[in-house]
Amino acid sequence: MQRPNAQIVNVSSAFGLIGPPGQTAYSTAKFGIRGFSEALRHELENTDVGVTQVHPGGVNTSIARNARVTSEFSEEENETRLANIQAILKMPPDRAAEIIATGIEKGRKRVLIGSDARAIDIINRLTPTGYWSVLKKLFGA
Repeated sequence: MQRPNAQIVNVSSAFGLIGPPGQTAYSTAKFGIRGFSEALRHELENTDVGVTQVHPGGVNTSIARNARVTSEFSEEENETRLANIQAILKMPPDRAAEIIATGIEKGRKRVLIGSDARAIDIINRLTPTGYWSVLKKLFGA
């Protein structure tokens, strides 16, 4: 608060924009980051501290390989889901970092990383209660 300006950056996920089946706990945490960021931004509105929330889509990290899987699906279904997820993790992490840094420099309130996150955001805004049926058709989710 004592600096001439500052930016708090909270990293959520594209799953902080939507809630896919099998990702209940993860989405809950990511929606929490989203809500925290939005409330904090409003609380800091008349200060020199900005808040940026980041929603990465398919960044090519080891997150999917290292994630816990749900017992809701069989081992075979979880393997198929992991393969599908790995196929969309295309953005290099260093490119994602550049996009985040640019968003911070420009004081953006929200940064979507990747065309998949942007598509998810648009579809969710167009059909907030029916996005999952659209995403299943588009991404084979």
